[in-house]
Formats: sequence, structure tokens, C-alpha cells
Amino acid sequence: MEEKEISSISTRKDDHILLCLENDVQYDRITNGFDEIKIEPSLLPTVSSEELNLSTTFLSKEINFPIIVSGMTGGSENGKVFNETIARICSEFQIGMGVGSQRAAIENPELIDTYKVRHIAPNIPLMANLGIAQFFKNYGQKEARKAIAMIGADALAIHINPLQEFIQAEGDDSFINISSKIHELKNDFELPLIIKGIGTGLTKSDARKLSELNVYAVDVAGAGGTNWSKIESYRNDQVKYLSDKFLNWGISTKDSLLNMVSFTENKNTKIIASGGIWNGFDAVKALLLGADYVALALPILRAIGTGGIDECRQFLSSYILEMKAVMTMLNLSDLRELKKERHKILDKI
Repeated sequence: MEEKEISSISTRKDDHILLCLENDVQYDRITNGFDEIKIEPSLLPTVSSEELNLSTTFLSKEINFPIIVSGMTGGSENGKVFNETIARICSEFQIGMGVGSQRAAIENPELIDTYKVRHIAPNIPLMANLGIAQFFKNYGQKEARKAIAMIGADALAIHINPLQEFIQAEGDDSFINISSKIHELKNDFELPLIIKGIGTGLTKSDARKLSELNVYAVDVAGAGGTNWSKIESYRNDQVKYLSDKFLNWGISTKDSLLNMVSFTENKNTKIIASGGIWNGFDAVKALLLGADYVALALPILRAIGTGGIDECRQFLSSYILEMKAVMTMLNLSDLRELKKERHKILDKI
């Protein structure tokens, strides 16, 4: 890759961070859909706060809460600062973490340090990250293993982002037979694969095809949170006349989650719910609907940008307090009990 293109990738990484911190990058016409799910608080809870346990396992590692900070940053010096802060907070709370797309470091080894966080968070579940678009060019097993080894990851997340690629100035819109490409990669890959959307959600057909791949986990990444179509439209002067309808196109997180659950209830594939799940109240609703974990990114980025690790700590503490309070008021002592009782609770709606 030429030096000019390598520099362009780093600049794009910084553009994404700055736009997320300073601009409206959320959906205008779609919500995450969780307001449609009504749950009732019990005035006479039977679960005490001492009994409450939200711990689970992710990628064979214990985590204190079913929360993952999604991959966002890396590939620039600014990205390095954010990655290291996120790693510290994830280690403190013992939750999962992903880094942003590692293409920049694959192409330019000088950027590898902007992704390295294992020395900061030795025990958390950590996900490497590459885009499916690169596997349609010249990436294969070699690059996948390099991304994992680079950060000592426990799994590789492959993000699928066709709509973003269409709008992105540097994008590649050649996407054919994605399922076959993932299947081909999975066959010779020893570590877990996680398939991740980027915020447009999943149709029922998508969910069925992804469930058949038998990957470790699928992140549904529904519409209602960060809007990458809007982010890329800010960066690309050639698409300034794109319509609001087009820029707000997607399937809500709630509907995407239900689509995935309908095809995986009797399978081993884990479900990660993300897409505007920015409070503990909606997090519990996602778990009740069938998610194994919830993931979030933008509020973490903004908390760090506003007040560093202290602000991020306050945000996550409030998020977890909400989860614990809702669980208690639903008379649920742990995630196993939640899974056992979730249909009864939802049937009351």
C-alpha cells in the first residue's frame, strides 16, 4: 500500500472519532425499538441486592457483567489514547472489549501500537477486528491470524458494512457471496469468529444465513444508535444530496435481535445486541428478548472525550446500577434466572 493511502486510513480513523464527539451521528427517524417493550416493576421484590449476580462468560473468560465495549478506535495516535483508556475501564469492570478495524496496522506495522492493550487489560475477553471488504480483496488466513496475534485477542470480529462502503469516499461496494467468504475463512480458523454489523440491522433472511454459519457469536448491530451512513456522508462532499430517508434506512435493534433469536434459540451461537442500547434499562430488555450480551460504543467514546476515565467510570457505574435495579424489580437474581423466566415476563406484556 502506498504511503499516501496509509496516511489516508489514519486520517479517516481520526475523522470518525472527531465526528462522533462533535456531531449528530445518531438515527433521526428510527429508534432502537425497546420503548415498545413494556416491563413492570414489582413493588414487592423478592430478590435482595446482595443476591444479585450479573456475571457470565464470554470467549471462555469470566466477566462481571454481560457488557462489551464495541470496537471503535485505533490506527492513529488519538485512537491509541482512546483504546488504552477503554482497556483500563474494561479491566476495572471486567467486561469485554473490541478494538477498531486493524486494517491500518496490517498495512502499516508502525500503527500496531495504537491497538495494543493486552498489557493494560490482561484478563478481559478481547476481540480483534477486520472488515469483510478486505477479504474480498487480498486478505485471508494470514491477515486474520496477524490481527489476532497483534493484540493477543481471544477472537476475531469481522464487520460487515456494505451501506457504509457505498457512502464512504474510500469505500468498496463489491459484496457478493459474503456467507461463502465467511464460511471459507471459518473452516481453517482455530479461534472463534464473531460476525458484526455496523448499525443497519438484520433481516430475517440475514439472520437465517448467519445462524447457519455456526460462528461463535453474531452482533446484530441494529438501527437506532450510531448511524455510520450519516458519519460517512459528513466526510464525503460527493454525497451531500443524499436523502434523509436513505440515511435513516435500517432495521431497529429490537427487530434485528428478534430476527436473530428466532433462528438461534436451539443453537450454540451467542447473540450480542447493540445499536443504541445506551442505558441499563434497555440492556435488560435486550437480555429478556434473547441476547446473551449487550454492546455499546458511542457513549463510552463521548464519556472519555468529555471527562476521561473518570467520566467513563461514572457512566458505566450508572449503566450497571440501572441493570441491577431493573433485575431486582423483576425478581431476577442472575442471568440464568433471567433466561428461565424471560418468556413469562414478556408474556405479561
